[in-house]
Amino acid sequence: MKQEESPIGRIFVCVNEKAPEKAQCLKGEGEKCVLWLREEIKKRGLMREVWVTRTKCQSYCATDGTVITFEPTHKQYSSVLFKDVPGLLAEFLSEIDLKAESPS
Repeated sequence: MKQEESPIGRIFVCVNEKAPEKAQCLKGEGEKCVLWLREEIKKRGLMREVWVTRTKCQSYCATDGTVITFEPTHKQYSSVLFKDVPGLLAEFLSEIDLKAESPS
């Protein structure tokens, strides 16, 4: 067994797809948010420090937007629209210690 290096921060974005009559984050631009976040993290040279992960349902479905959870800050937002994501990312990056060593 080998313990792998963990990132300092993780961003979980719901891209769940449900029955058409139910709220679903895929319709709420979840995938667009994932792609933008990954590209922005890459541009900032933070691919090892911050991971962006697609998820299924995070239990806070809304008819508009998606659900995004930030760790280790334990902040979860629902009804997130694509236009909200840059501000949420900036806030998150200011709250985590990117100089901290990841556990090995």
